Amino acid sequence: MTQYYYLVASLPMLFFGDAPPLGSEAWLDLCREQVAKGDHDLLARISFDELAIHPGDHAVWQAYALWETALRDELALQRAQRMGVDPGPFLRDAPFYSSLFALAKEALGAGTPMAVESALDRRRWAYLEELETGTQFDLGRLIVYRLKLLLLERKDRFRPERGRESFTKEYTRILDKAAAWTGAANSPLDHGEST
Repeated sequence: MTQYYYLVASLPMLFFGDAPPLGSEAWLDLCREQVAKGDHDLLARISFDELAIHPGDHAVWQAYALWETALRDELALQRAQRMGVDPGPFLRDAPFYSSLFALAKEALGAGTPMAVESALDRRRWAYLEELETGTQFDLGRLIVYRLKLLLLERKDRFRPERGRESFTKEYTRILDKAAAWTGAANSPLDHGEST
């Protein structure tokens, strides 16, 4: 198994409450220079959007992808039950983890959608820390780092100040369009008036 002593030792520490110290794309570029091509290809493929496991993928990625899929299944089951709908179309093939029922129930009961997402991300982080304990200076450690970095980036996008900025920008755009539309509607040409 290939070891990446220098790369792992040089990576900034990641803490759940902090902003990411570097972007995941910049991190992948850094890895490209120091990681075997096959390992880099796996790191680049890892995301929360696509949990596909390919034959020969590292055990840490397999463990995380299966756990995340099972978590999403449990969330779908509990949400479907609350809404009185069939969960079947939302479920994926995943192993059973007895701890996920309580985890999902607790997270879904956290209150606001933001609180739910934060609770789930904390549990994801905790599971990644469990996986990390079995790694050294190898690809497994880089996989955990990649997933933690992606979690921090996701969490950073939910910051209230960014939300307010985005809301203000969109609201201003809507007001500008409304003003332009109102101005055009009040144009003398629209009422058949001539000047």
